[in-house]
Amino acid sequence: MICTKCNTGTLDTDHKAGDACPSCGAPLTPETDTFDTWFSSGQWPLLALGYPEKRDLGFYPTDVMETGRDLIFRWIPRMVIFGLYLTDEVPFRTVYLHGMVNDKHGKKMSKSKGNVVSPIDLTSKYSADALRIALVIGNTPGNDLSLAEDKIKGYKHFCNKIWNATRFVLANAGDTTLETPKPAFTPRDEEILKEFNVAITSITAHYENFRFHLAGEELYHYFWKTFADIIIEEMKPRLAINAKHRGADAEVHGSDRQAAEWLLLHILATAIKMLHPFIPFVTEELWDMLPRNKKTLLIIESWPTSL
Repeated sequence: MICTKCNTGTLDTDHKAGDACPSCGAPLTPETDTFDTWFSSGQWPLLALGYPEKRDLGFYPTDVMETGRDLIFRWIPRMVIFGLYLTDEVPFRTVYLHGMVNDKHGKKMSKSKGNVVSPIDLTSKYSADALRIALVIGNTPGNDLSLAEDKIKGYKHFCNKIWNATRFVLANAGDTTLETPKPAFTPRDEEILKEFNVAITSITAHYENFRFHLAGEELYHYFWKTFADIIIEEMKPRLAINAKHRGADAEVHGSDRQAAEWLLLHILATAIKMLHPFIPFVTEELWDMLPRNKKTLLIIESWPTSL
């Protein structure tokens, strides 16, 4: 509030329009010298790149703006308006919205309610990877997520499953590396490869269309229910081949084992690549263990296409 007679200003919480000015007694009126609080943040896509001093912005416009669903009518339109006004270009073409994280009952987290879950505590207890993937799977764009601790615990078990499956594959990989040429496969091997390539195509489509929850869910089910529970179990008898086979028999069985080694190692490596955005720490560590000539970080690897 402002006094039009003596210019004394007061807080709106202390006075309302028409109250007497505490200094001169004249009526108080609402302040009219106001400014849109979104004025500066509405120019963020430009200001973050050095505008207006720097006119060659390089990364403007960007591809995707990710923000909370509650800002769709506050922040997003202002960025578009300012971008068009100042540069004749919209600052982004795609907006991805996330919702709020609620407690397991779908209630908003509040200190007064005592239902706030600390991400620091959850990370210490279950790992950052388990929390990260739990926040993505089952969370459709723009919708709120009800987060239960049991869900995070379940994805910790999934991380352990990936780790143990990798240890098994590496323990039975023999001399096979990621550079080993593709061997001759059995009809069942070809079927496994075909099914996996279909999964790669489907998961990639989910990623490209921002359906991260579906990509994560499909990866989870493929790795656990198909790769670990079915494919690895099917390959165990072929991996058990040993020196008791002699001559031509040994050559046949050796080729069969090498095909099993190649199949397991390459499916594992490709799955680890696709899981990396969800569980970056575990997958980066496991990627470093895989037998290959060129040691590079997983984060800079190319996205897989097919085997």
